[in-house]
Amino acid sequence: MISKITGKFFFIITVIAIIIIALLNLTACNRLGDISEIMDTFEVTKGDIIQTVTTSGYVDSSEQNGYSLSASGKVLSALSKGDTFSKGDSLIEIDDSRQELLIAQAEENLNTAKNSMALARISYQKALDANHIALQLADTNTSLSEQSVQNALTALEGANKSLDLAKKNISSTDLQIAQASTQSHSAEGAYQQTLINQSSTYWSNLSSTQSAASQIEVTAKNINQAEIQLNLSQISLELVKLDIDCGTIYAPYNGIVLSSAYKEGEYAGPGVPAISIISSDFIIKADINEIDVVNLQLGQDVDIRLDAYYENEFSGKIINISPISTNIGGVVSFELIVKPEIENGPKLLYGLSASLDITTSSSENVLFVPIQSVYEEDGKSYVDLVAEDDGIEKTEVTTGIFNYDFIEIKSGLNKGDTILISPAQYNTPDSLGIKID
Repeated sequence: MISKITGKFFFIITVIAIIIIALLNLTACNRLGDISEIMDTFEVTKGDIIQTVTTSGYVDSSEQNGYSLSASGKVLSALSKGDTFSKGDSLIEIDDSRQELLIAQAEENLNTAKNSMALARISYQKALDANHIALQLADTNTSLSEQSVQNALTALEGANKSLDLAKKNISSTDLQIAQASTQSHSAEGAYQQTLINQSSTYWSNLSSTQSAASQIEVTAKNINQAEIQLNLSQISLELVKLDIDCGTIYAPYNGIVLSSAYKEGEYAGPGVPAISIISSDFIIKADINEIDVVNLQLGQDVDIRLDAYYENEFSGKIINISPISTNIGGVVSFELIVKPEIENGPKLLYGLSASLDITTSSSENVLFVPIQSVYEEDGKSYVDLVAEDDGIEKTEVTTGIFNYDFIEIKSGLNKGDTILISPAQYNTPDSLGIKID
């Protein structure tokens, strides 16, 4: 009896348990069917989507220059840090009276060198003339000497003939023979003397012509030396003029003084940085990540906000993308230069921080969903679509461009579809307080 009752009891308990489990499962299914009511959803819509790159930068100058003085002197005038100037204005000027004296001295040295050059040329011409005269005299003396030798030789030959005739003539007296012999000896002596004179003339002519040639060589060297001295004097004058030109530094463009080392009345020396300036033509510099730089190109529009005037947005254009990267802590970036268009924008101040938004691409009137609603599996993109029965359907989609908030849907969804903003895999029943036994 007891065993029968016990068997019926367990049967009844089992049936009741099965009914309870079925009711719990039904309840859980109903709650899952209403999951879209407690999860964030998004209704697929159409509109414009813009892909942008955002970075930060600062206001910089398009040009910056630093100057030193090449001469020393008392500062007559100098701009101070923060002063503005126009192109051609004097940035710093020093007393150049010393340089003017040096110029006067260099000019006198140049004039002296020119005079020396002129005298050297005169001496050279005189040497040429003297050489010409020496050659002419040598030719004349040589001719005369040769004629004298010839005359003496003719006289000797005549005296010798007379002597021979006197000796052969029987009627000649001893006195006549003696006279003819004396004449012969005299003619011989005269001939020998003309030979000696001819030799003397030769050496005298040689000495004169060599001396004249040497004088030409010396005066030619004097001309060369005078030319060198003249060139050196000219160079010295130009150098002094350069120094006086550097006594005043003029502005190459409109700008602002970045730093200034001297004040009026101070003594300025060469080689020390005197003044540094920047152009008032401002630009925006920023670093862009290597992933984003490939999407940028020259001429692209840029939306700019200055931290100091964040409510005022103005535009600009990319004018330069550095081809050389920088690597800081393993982060590779490239310098970007933007030319702002601020006709109606805020006043730019050197060094102000700036935020830049650069539009890289855009699509008009396309379907889009929140970017976090799309997830990938096995190389494909999916969203969780809320079905008509409030169930969740994993749906494959084709995506397009995206930004930080939304992503374009090219296929897989229709306008008006409802999807989960966060994929269902991140919103399990346990996380929703639902437990299925």
